[in-house]
Amino acid sequence: MPPRRTRGATVSLLTAALLVVGGAVAASGSDDGGTPFSTAVGATAIESSSPVPHAVGIRHFNFSRGKDRPLPSTVWYPVRGSARQTRGRTQLDATALPGEFPLLIWSHGFYSNPQMQEGMTKFLAESGYVVVAPAYPFTKKNGPKFDKTDVPNQAVDASYVITQLLQPSNPLAPSIDPDRLGAIGHSGGGTTTDWLFTGHRDPRLKVGVIFAGRPTTAYKGSPVPMLFIHGDKDPVVAYSQGRESYGKDPWPKAFLTIEGGEHGAGTNDPERGHTQVLATLLDFLNWALNGDDAARMRLTGDATLAGFTHFESTGIYPSTTNSTIATTTTPTPTPTQSNVRDLAGGSAG
Repeated sequence: MPPRRTRGATVSLLTAALLVVGGAVAASGSDDGGTPFSTAVGATAIESSSPVPHAVGIRHFNFSRGKDRPLPSTVWYPVRGSARQTRGRTQLDATALPGEFPLLIWSHGFYSNPQMQEGMTKFLAESGYVVVAPAYPFTKKNGPKFDKTDVPNQAVDASYVITQLLQPSNPLAPSIDPDRLGAIGHSGGGTTTDWLFTGHRDPRLKVGVIFAGRPTTAYKGSPVPMLFIHGDKDPVVAYSQGRESYGKDPWPKAFLTIEGGEHGAGTNDPERGHTQVLATLLDFLNWALNGDDAARMRLTGDATLAGFTHFESTGIYPSTTNSTIATTTTPTPTPTQSNVRDLAGGSAG
């Protein structure tokens, strides 16, 4: 039997960038007409026990929290082999890689769905995470009825999906470490994620990542690290709303600002600062869920690229608790847009 805490490998960002996985490049959120974005400062330090990204399996589940709340969910997870060998293609119902991996629940934005976010969810699975993404009944794309006020209920849905995935009868349950659970979301899904740490707190979650989300109620429960990512030119969810959430969070936290970034910044859109987002996201998750202190120490360097991104944190570094971490300035690398993975899809709201 494999060891309980087989670490989901964090792949080299440059290795991942050079992997061609296909998928359409979304225009949503692009603010500069295709200005190349650059390789993250320090990204080459993000290494893995695996030389290349994992191959990825995909499964579909028809969960439901009552007849009026169907929750069809897609799961991406590491399988044997490398993404290079499979050319980035997912393998339907493939046997999971032995070991237990962290589980992330991904919440989509308004008028979106899990497939539109596959660039990001597959990237996380390649990096050693199991990622489950439900399609929420009243905010998904092409749903029978749209209701933006349903977002608080989506947090309850998210917890339900986690519970179902962890059931012993679920074929992927043996691949999940129930002590390493996290939540990520974009836009309306970011607000859904915020609810999971406030009014609908799920105490099982050990980390939260919010892309362009809105504030909800007071944070409660045991402290967990939170990462906020927001473009400062977001026309849909104001940058000030992301800052408000960050200000209210009393726990260890970090904020990555994408300078000039719009609403899709940091998710699937290959725009300014995108590689810095990927590097920061993996550093943060590997520190919070895998206990990788080296990843924590890389955060500021990997997050920072002068003119593209800036990073701040509170409580992440013990010697600077309750203070802002100064960002570092290094020479801007040569843009390498042609070498960066195309990430598919995008969402609004």
